[in-house]
Amino acid sequence: MLGLAAIWDAIRAFGIWQRIGAGLKWIFASPVRLCLILAVAMAAVAYAEHRSAATWRQRTIDVVAQLRRERSAAQAAKLAYEAQSRKEAQNADTNHTTLAAGGDGRFADYAAGHGLPPSAPAHRGPGAPDNGPAIPENPTPDAIMADISRVWITRSDWLTCDADWAYAQAAHDWGRKLDGDQAN
Repeated sequence: MLGLAAIWDAIRAFGIWQRIGAGLKWIFASPVRLCLILAVAMAAVAYAEHRSAATWRQRTIDVVAQLRRERSAAQAAKLAYEAQSRKEAQNADTNHTTLAAGGDGRFADYAAGHGLPPSAPAHRGPGAPDNGPAIPENPTPDAIMADISRVWITRSDWLTCDADWAYAQAAHDWGRKLDGDQAN
């Protein structure tokens, strides 16, 4: 590494101070030369400022364009999500309608599978076969207590429970679909 004394000796050996002094004498010897040198220096500074301003202007334009692209992408994603959400909601409604429509069939299957007699008709016509005691539409507490091994439920209660089940199942399926979409 060069010491400070070695650097000072190099400056004196090459005569840098004499050359700087001679250059300043030459510049200040003529007012025209001085003005010309100042004009060139000012033009160089102005050019550097112009390039700097142009660079910042271009950076600003690039950032604004990037922000617009990001906003457009976010809006497109939002619209796609809303469309998907509407589609899934419609599918859930269709699923609920399908599940709810099968209530009568599920009741008939349950009644047949558990040996339940058909619901009591509002009135029996003459000569109608007697199928044994029917499930009353509104069972009394005595009727319920008389045969505790069987659960007495009216057809309307069954259909109400079935409709609630259909709604809950459709909501559950829809929620699982949403949960699956968010996990991806």
